[in-house]
Amino acid sequence: MADVSWGPQLDLGAAITESQRLLDHGDPARARDLLEAESVLAPPEELELWQGLWQLADGLEWALRGESLVAAARLRRARDLVGSYEDRPPHALDITGLLAWSAHVIDELAVTTRDPDWVPPVPRLRMP
Repeated sequence: MADVSWGPQLDLGAAITESQRLLDHGDPARARDLLEAESVLAPPEELELWQGLWQLADGLEWALRGESLVAAARLRRARDLVGSYEDRPPHALDITGLLAWSAHVIDELAVTTRDPDWVPPVPRLRMP
C-alpha cells in the first residue's frame, strides 16, 4: 500500500469509512493516524468523540502487539471519551457496539491464561 500523507482532507464521514477499511485490513496504526488527523475538522462538541475513536484504534494496535497493559489503558480512556455520545451518536457510529467491543477486549487482555494465539476482533465503527 502506498504511503499516504494524512491531513484534514476528507469529510468526517469519509474518514470513518476509510478508517474502517484500514481496521478491516489489519492496519489500526494508519486508522489511528487518519482519525487523529481528521479530528481537526470535527466540531468542538465532537472533539472528545474523535479523540476516543483514534484511541480505540491505538488500543487495538497495542493489543495486536501483545502489550496488554498499554492496550487496556488506551481502550479504557477511549471508552470514557466515546461513552458520552451513546445517546446521540453522530455519523451513524455504533457507540453502544464500540463500548461493548472495548469492554470485551479489555476483559480478554486481563485474562492471564488467554490463548497465546488470541487476536482481538476488529471493531465496527458504524451501526450495521
